[in-house]
Amino acid sequence: MSGRVLSFPRRPLSSESGLKAAERILSTPIDERTTKARALHLEDPETLLALCGVLRTRLNSSPASVHDEAEFLYRFIESPRREIGLFDERDYFLGETALLAGTACRWLSRREEAWFWFDRAEAGFRHTMNAPGELSRLAYQRLAERLEERQLDLVIELLPSLVESFRKLGMYEDVLKCRFLEGLAHVEQDEPAAAISVFNQICREAEESGHDQLLAEAYVNLIHAHGMLGEANEAIEASRRAIPILKRLDNRIALGKVHWGLGILLREGGHFGEAIESYRKAQEDFEALGMRADIAALNLVVADLLLEQGQDREALREISAALPVIAELKMAPEGMAALSLVRESVRRQEINRQALRELHGYFQELQA
Repeated sequence: MSGRVLSFPRRPLSSESGLKAAERILSTPIDERTTKARALHLEDPETLLALCGVLRTRLNSSPASVHDEAEFLYRFIESPRREIGLFDERDYFLGETALLAGTACRWLSRREEAWFWFDRAEAGFRHTMNAPGELSRLAYQRLAERLEERQLDLVIELLPSLVESFRKLGMYEDVLKCRFLEGLAHVEQDEPAAAISVFNQICREAEESGHDQLLAEAYVNLIHAHGMLGEANEAIEASRRAIPILKRLDNRIALGKVHWGLGILLREGGHFGEAIESYRKAQEDFEALGMRADIAALNLVVADLLLEQGQDREALREISAALPVIAELKMAPEGMAALSLVRESVRRQEINRQALRELHGYFQELQA
């Protein structure tokens, strides 16, 4: 995430030597790195800074591998205690690698792990000279996780304070990212028109400031919001604008969400077969990224459409595939009653359609 003020003497974020060293590390098997630490410059702040930067750019394309790489770095720095740099670099890199691991876990819906990593990030960042900036970045990820857990009242309460912190710190890109949480909260409150207004504002500001990543992701959220309203032309136009940017940035998570959003639109238009095809494409994208929660959520949506087409046996298979993942990842704490009803109906081979819709309703619109 850019916008960070370095707490130790400023170094190039992408110096040629740092990036080359980072690539050497990433091409070395994890189990060989500790013994080769000196040759790989694993205790050099410039190398670690470049390495964290590379991992940050890969969060949207390979969250599982980012988690593994960030966890290795955290463990390497933490124990035995390694002295990194001359100032607060060790504390900063403990915080940064923990934040990367936690963010990856958030994308992968590994929620309990995400919270553990966020706590570790706080423990590191609180000892840095730029603690307010680092802790504000951490607060954003925590609020995004709370949004995914549907703690909407808390998100809405805390968001203005976080925005003000970013403004005071001059972290304007992060201010814009906070607007995403605002727009997604509107989606969760079934206020797509308000969400569209927010995401259109983000598009204008991101385009003016040259933040292509934020611009493309705002278009993705517009696809979903317009799809909720059945506004086909607007949703298709947003997807047309988003896809070339996402492909150029290799943002495979957002590309999967484009297919998800188009599936919503097709479903709203009564094109059930095409909607299922679009949902399947989204599942393929998520499968490559290890995003099991999103795949399971889409299994439920597809099951509902299969029931609409009288394909009860196929719908049962979709639900049976989703339920173990939902239980393992604790995806629907507020939907336990619906989950129990769906489980019971599967056991009886007679699907409770209303319970299924209530359950997949907890997942299908949330795209934080």
